[in-house]
Amino acid sequence: MSRTNREGGGRPTGIPKLSDLREARRDLKFKLYIDVKMRSRSTGSVLGKSLEMSERGLSATLPFELPIGKVVALNLMLRIGNVNVHATVRDRNAFRHGLQFLEPKPALRLIQENC
Repeated sequence: MSRTNREGGGRPTGIPKLSDLREARRDLKFKLYIDVKMRSRSTGSVLGKSLEMSERGLSATLPFELPIGKVVALNLMLRIGNVNVHATVRDRNAFRHGLQFLEPKPALRLIQENC
């Protein structure tokens, strides 16, 4: 999985190839620290912080735990302006949530303009 060092006789350098990273994760993730306003019928509106974004979704910390499978509306406060997307909670570790975009094409545009 990692490259070999030419000078050291084939020892791994510890730097993975980009293709290997793609296999380990479905999408590359980019660090993106922005305010995220999350809305749902049961919780109302709450402010959180994003941590990473990929073309399929983002991870964010929220002040409470959302159930997996919950659909939420997100308002992402980006440098190009506020962008609204819908997402599903795919995983959770305490207050860190993995959110998958329901409309991946607008999300891909967000990444291209901001990452």
